[in-house]
Amino acid sequence: MKNRITLAAITAISAFQLFSFSAGGQTTNTTPPASFAGTNVLADLGVSGALGNLWNAIDASDILQATNWAVAPYATYAPSAADKVGGGVLAIYNVPQLTGNLGAIGAALGADWLGDWSLVSGNITIQSDTHPLAHISWLAGLPAWVTNITVTPFALVGVGTPMSGGNAGAATIWDTGAQIKFGHWLGGNFGTGVTWGEWMNAGKESGHRYHFFLSYQKGF
Repeated sequence: MKNRITLAAITAISAFQLFSFSAGGQTTNTTPPASFAGTNVLADLGVSGALGNLWNAIDASDILQATNWAVAPYATYAPSAADKVGGGVLAIYNVPQLTGNLGAIGAALGADWLGDWSLVSGNITIQSDTHPLAHISWLAGLPAWVTNITVTPFALVGVGTPMSGGNAGAATIWDTGAQIKFGHWLGGNFGTGVTWGEWMNAGKESGHRYHFFLSYQKGF
């Protein structure tokens, strides 16, 4: 069953939920709020099944006790899929301290929309921050903020499962990309970036995808 609610509204709802769960990392209350139970206004809008499945995944994961986290809403372009434009939100959490250039592996959980809603779960490997422009000699005369731009490469491997009656089964996902940090707020960092990857076994939505994201991370 396709949910034709405005993509921006759904992404905002999901992002708000993931952001609030992550920010309250010490909370122990795992009782779903009333809006996730029974018949309600979300059911009338046709999205309660997807949001209910998302809540169950959050409740079953370690994200409510996350020691560090990031949230990244994104837009999707999938040139070979039946639905070429979509989006979603991904939460990344419990990333160990980065050491050297080997990186560290954290968990990832989110909601993706491309024709239908899918639950995304997997592991993300985050590499150490780099300053690629600092090593280009002809940029030496530019302001320091240019050569100090921080780029963080990463790769995601996981699965995407339909949340609300999609036709395809569990899809295999891989994604690779990089984030550029550009600001600070309340002890965390803002960032933006792009990834390129593929959804396999996703039926008519299979194929390569490009993701363009904004992010806010704290604790790693």
